[in-house]
Amino acid sequence: MVAATTTPARRFLQTWVPLLAIFLLIVAEHVPLGRDWLTNMDIGFVFVPMLFLARYSEGFFAPIAILLLGVLKDVTSDTPIGFWSFLFCVFFILVLGQRQLLYNAAYNTVWATFGFLCFLIYTVFYVLAVLSLSVVPSFAATMLGALLTVLAFPLFNLAFDWLSQDDDPLGAY
Repeated sequence: MVAATTTPARRFLQTWVPLLAIFLLIVAEHVPLGRDWLTNMDIGFVFVPMLFLARYSEGFFAPIAILLLGVLKDVTSDTPIGFWSFLFCVFFILVLGQRQLLYNAAYNTVWATFGFLCFLIYTVFYVLAVLSLSVVPSFAATMLGALLTVLAFPLFNLAFDWLSQDDDPLGAY
């Protein structure tokens, strides 16, 4: 996508729709379902809109918003302040590092990159949790959470696919 073919309204939606989705997914994690095993296995659906946001956002607003949403997750999930903020920021920065590759990449490449980054972030999550001693995760539950996040990518990606298309059907001039 070229900036010349993207309207300001589309750029606004490309920033605010993923941020709203991340916020709603953080809030939805705390809906009581009566299943304790879901609480122990942190499924990171928030990383899908975060991937989209890192691929298409411009400016400094998105990284600051990611940091603040990480703090919100820290506050709502009984983890030390900065735990999820750090993970969100690292994921965002890793995707920004792959932005050029992901910009026009085939769907399978995007999914594979997302999968690799999810497993990497969940490994960092596990190591930080063990070192902090305030969160005691199960390695199997952590990796299962990463796997479920990667497997849910196609479903969640459908919600953001329409935002990634050019406004001009002919592309750049």
